[in-house]
Order: sequence, then structure tokens, then C-alpha cells
Amino acid sequence: MFKDFNLLTNIDTKYDICIVGSGPAGVTLASKMAEQGVTVALLEAGDLEYSEESQRVYECESIGHEAWPRHTRLRYFGGTSNHWSGRCRPFDESDFYNRSINGLPGWPIRYDTLEPYLKEAMSILDLKPEKGFTAINTNDLKEHFYPDAFAKSPPTRFNSKYIEQVRTSKNIDCYLNANATDLTLNETLELTESIEISNYKGQKNKILANRFILCLGGIETPRFLLNCNKQVSSGIGNSHEMVGRCFMEHLNVPIGTFLYEDMERTSSLQFYSDDDFCKSAEIGKSNITFGIIQKVKSYGRTHAIKTFFKNIACNMDIDRKVQFISDFKCPGIGNIGTLIEQSPDIESRVMLSNQLDSFGLKKAKFDWKINEFDNKTIRYTAIEMAKQFSLSGLGAIRLADFILDNNIDIRYSHHAHHMGTTRMSADPRFGVVDSNLKVHGIGNLYIAGSGVFSTGGACNPTMPIIQLCLRLADHLNSQTI
Repeated sequence: MFKDFNLLTNIDTKYDICIVGSGPAGVTLASKMAEQGVTVALLEAGDLEYSEESQRVYECESIGHEAWPRHTRLRYFGGTSNHWSGRCRPFDESDFYNRSINGLPGWPIRYDTLEPYLKEAMSILDLKPEKGFTAINTNDLKEHFYPDAFAKSPPTRFNSKYIEQVRTSKNIDCYLNANATDLTLNETLELTESIEISNYKGQKNKILANRFILCLGGIETPRFLLNCNKQVSSGIGNSHEMVGRCFMEHLNVPIGTFLYEDMERTSSLQFYSDDDFCKSAEIGKSNITFGIIQKVKSYGRTHAIKTFFKNIACNMDIDRKVQFISDFKCPGIGNIGTLIEQSPDIESRVMLSNQLDSFGLKKAKFDWKINEFDNKTIRYTAIEMAKQFSLSGLGAIRLADFILDNNIDIRYSHHAHHMGTTRMSADPRFGVVDSNLKVHGIGNLYIAGSGVFSTGGACNPTMPIIQLCLRLADHLNSQTI
């Protein structure tokens, strides 16, 4: 059932499991655990609907490249699933190969530990397992790339899909407007005893449970742990200073535009870099999408003027000279989009700012960095794609200047996939959680979500998140609570 913490005076129930965060990870775990008769406290910082009061807590400071968490995450029941696009793809077997990048180990688990949960994860995301994952194009390039296969969720909104199930559940108490503000360990610092929550009126309470799972996302989870410093000065789970490090995104790089030979063949293409190419070139993976722009589009109150101006620019072939006025592409030009794997790097990180939020907690401070390994991935992939696209008779790619000139900084932006900040590792020196998602050194504290990704691959993270959560639920259900 739902309980509004803004309206409660006291909470004195002790639960089997306390889950912090009601996005896809938190709701999946709560649902699976409740099915086994486990009592669950599900904590949601927002309400059943969007509010600025809750959303503004995501505001943060950035000293590196901007990742825009305030505008890319949603802080109410169902989390960011309430505006995600629905694209789904599982990790490949090769994503779990034993390799070291930037001195950091990869995943301590193998592909076959997640594969058994794929069908159930697809069902949760309203996909038909029997249909699998299919490519939208069959065009083959000569080498190094193959048609990308994926599935499209409706997309599933965890708010609307699970709201009645949670409302009527006898085993789930979902506390709304319950912001996690602190965590208390026992005297030996080896077990979690309680989580402190606060509502928007300043009222506080403690949630008692046997086990705790943090599902706050790749930014808020490390921010919360670093703020929990009354017993451990460096923050809980941070004995090796890995909390918040290795922040990864999927890189959206405007590598260029293309001219097509045949519109029908190239109107919509998606390719994925193959394993042999990535291994031999020693680079990360990439997804590259080709789409043809049919006509100039403008939006807003001045759309008529914008459209007129853009058409003139296209007709006079001066579109590249006016990019600083309005970023657009002309009709007939193919647009290239990318989702490129970023490598784990301890210097790319989420830290604490000196600025405080409305609960007195330090806000997140970003230092999102792209290293030379990532620059190499971007440039090698773009140049090779241009070669293969031409050799396959599909057309010609006009590469951006920063691809061909190493002295020009690469332009990139985000996909709102926040990964790696509480990464999984066998050795606590290189991560925050073990292969069962338990925080190193703390017997009953777990983390779920894309923050635990050791590497990010080049696929959207929602499907692997759900698979990992189903695996964690099985693990917890096999243990005595």
C-alpha cells in the first residue's frame, strides 16, 4: 500500500527488506520479494506525480562536461521510466570477457549468470520473448559492423504499470515523500541497522529492516553514501575511495553527415561494431544510426521565420556557416547518431559539493571526463565506418573535423545513462559491490541499478538493470532473512 510520509507521525514497523528508490530497479525488486512473502518498505522521495519540490533535489554542480541530471532523471514513483524511450538490448557475451581497461578489471561475473533472466526481464518491459531482438535493416557492411538487433518497449511506465499492484499489496509499504538522508551502521560497522528518512516538512523517522537495497541511480546512490559520514568519515562503502568514481555515460558524438546512393536502402540503418574489430583496434563498442532528413523542421513561436531562414541557408549551401545561429541539417542530408561506450576511469567521478540541498545534504559535484581511450574509440570507429559505408555502396560520409584532426576537441553529449559509480568488482580495491551486489564489507547493504556496471557496453542500460535485479531477488530469496 502507499503511505504518504508527509501525513505520518511515526513509523515503528521493522521490515524484512528496505528498498530506497522506486524506479525500474526498486519496483522490480519490491515486486519479486513481495511474491515470496517478504515484507518490503519501498521508499520514494517524490510522490505519485511529478513535483518541482522533489525534482530540484537533483540540482548539482559540474566542473567537467555537463551531464544534466536535473533534466534527465525523474524523481517520483516509477522514476525515470516515466519518460524513457523504450529501447532494449541485453549485454553481449563479449561484454563480460575478462579484460582490463585503464588499469581497472571488467565484470567479475559472466554472461551466463544474467542470460537466464532475459525472458522474464523482457516480460516485465512488455516485450514478447518469442520475438527476441531484431534488426531494422539487413544491409551488410563489408567488415567490422553488423546490423544492430534490439527491441522496443511500448515503453513501460513503472508508475502506471505497478501502481495498483503496490496499492493493493499486503507485503509492500511504499512511503511517498520519504527522502533517504542518512544510514546507520552497527558498532562494528559491518551491518546496516536503519535508514533515516525526511519529508518536505522537516519531519524525520528511521526505517528498520534486516536488509537494505539502494536503487537511487548512478548519481544519487554515490551522493547518498558519501553524505553518510557520521560513522565513517569518507562515507559508507568507500574504504577504498571508489564510491562515485568511474562515472560513465554513453557518448552521443556528431561524427558527421552522409550522402546516400539510394534513399530506400539508407532511410534508416543501425549498425553495431563487432567484437573482432574492437579487440584488434583495442577500443570500446559503438552503435551507429543513420537517418535521412526529409524536410526542414522548426518549432516554437517563430517556427515560420526559422523555417524560411533555414531553407535559404540550405539553398545557398551555407548551412555549415550558420551552425552557430541554429543547429540543423538540410533535407536530403543523412544524419548520423551514435551511442558509444565510455571506458571506466577513476578520474571521471561524482563527488560532493559544498552546496547543500533542502535537507542539508551536500549536493553532487560532477567531474565527467573523457580519456584518450575513449577518443581513440570515437575516431577509429568513425573513420572505419566511413570506409565500410563507402565500400558497401551505401554512400559517402562527410566526417566532422574533430574526427580527422587530433588537435581539435571532440564534441560529445550524453544519453542520460549514468553508470559505473558504484561498480561491481571481485576485489574491493576496484569497486563498491561484489558479484551479488552487496557493498564490500557490509553484510546486509546492497546496490542495484546501472551504477553497478563494471563496463557499459553500447546498449541502453534498462534491460541489464532488470536482469541484475531479478538475479539479486533470487539471491536474497535463497538466503535466510
